Amino acid sequence: MIMKIFRKDSSYAVRTLVYIARQNQIHPISSTHVSEVLGIPKNFLRRIFSVLIRLGFLHATEGARGGVRLAKSPAQINVWEIIHGLQGDIKLCSSFHGKEKCKDQGVCVIMKRIIEIEKIIISELQKITIQDLIEDENAQTKARS
Repeated sequence: MIMKIFRKDSSYAVRTLVYIARQNQIHPISSTHVSEVLGIPKNFLRRIFSVLIRLGFLHATEGARGGVRLAKSPAQINVWEIIHGLQGDIKLCSSFHGKEKCKDQGVCVIMKRIIEIEKIIISELQKITIQDLIEDENAQTKARS
């Protein structure tokens, strides 16, 4: 079994924001265009757009020439905000969160450490911005040349 911290919808959202940020924002970018370029199913991408608009990362323009553009600078959008907006909190152990309490909570020796690991993961994801990912992508492209 694989533990997923970074689901497909979050991956698509990050890739989408990086792509949109790299484009010249003179005109809005359509979901059809992004879907075709990134290979993301159009209906799935529209749901992601909806969440990214609600979270304030994208601004939508309606109409025939409508689409989306960034609502914030790429340096102001961090990966944790995207993941949290789409997936909610990171939970490495279901016994430590939610309605069901761990039966051994009073004597559990690992709970404190797991919670610390969750905090470290969140802290690291908060440090990564869309701008950082663009710069990483530029460096990779340059290294391949």
